[in-house]
Amino acid sequence: MEKGQKIMKIRKGALSVLVIFIATLLISCEYAESATESDFPPELPGKDPLQKMIELVVEANPTLQTQRNLIKEIGEVPEPAKGPDIDLSFKAGADYASDNEGEGSVTPIGKIELTIPLYSSAKKRKIALDNLTVQKDLTKAWQDYYSFKDSLISELLEKVNSIINLENELEGQEKLLSLLQYNLEALRKQVEAGVTMPSSLWNMSERTLATETNIANLLNNLNTLKRETAVNLAGDRWQELLKMLDEIVS
Repeated sequence: MEKGQKIMKIRKGALSVLVIFIATLLISCEYAESATESDFPPELPGKDPLQKMIELVVEANPTLQTQRNLIKEIGEVPEPAKGPDIDLSFKAGADYASDNEGEGSVTPIGKIELTIPLYSSAKKRKIALDNLTVQKDLTKAWQDYYSFKDSLISELLEKVNSIINLENELEGQEKLLSLLQYNLEALRKQVEAGVTMPSSLWNMSERTLATETNIANLLNNLNTLKRETAVNLAGDRWQELLKMLDEIVS
């Protein structure tokens, strides 16, 4: 009875390991399938410019590239050897025989025993655990990949939003400058005609100069932000992303 209980415990333990292994394998397969279907979709005509930027960043970002290489290395780890345990032994001895006349003879004997047991449960459990470790590493690598990918896309969208806001502010300042320059010219004519005091011309000139300074600062901030975004997110292909950022606000 006790022996039967031990056998049942061993079977339950092996079953638990197998269930965990299959569950982990299914999860990792789901990640892999998702990656192959959505990470690098084919180029479509008339695709949204923002979607093009996202795909470029996902493909070219150095950190994502490193993570994809890690996933590939883990996936290429060879499975543990599944050969059976072989037990080879040699036994030697002698056989003594005698006849009716009392004469005897000694004959040396020897034999080789080769034992090939069935695939042991201990070996199965070790292989299952080794495979489970690899699959857990692979699943973790995929989770890290998608986590960083999502944060990278969020960062890109935030940068694009900031660039658009700067562009809108720049456009507003340029319109204001045009209006101030028109008023400045009108005031100059009024001052020359003696209709308006020269102090009004001075105040308008100050506002015009301040607006020109704001425009220069905004333009510098805008160009810096676009270049930093391209270099930090697109790696060696930063010039392609910079061109897209220029086009999205043009």
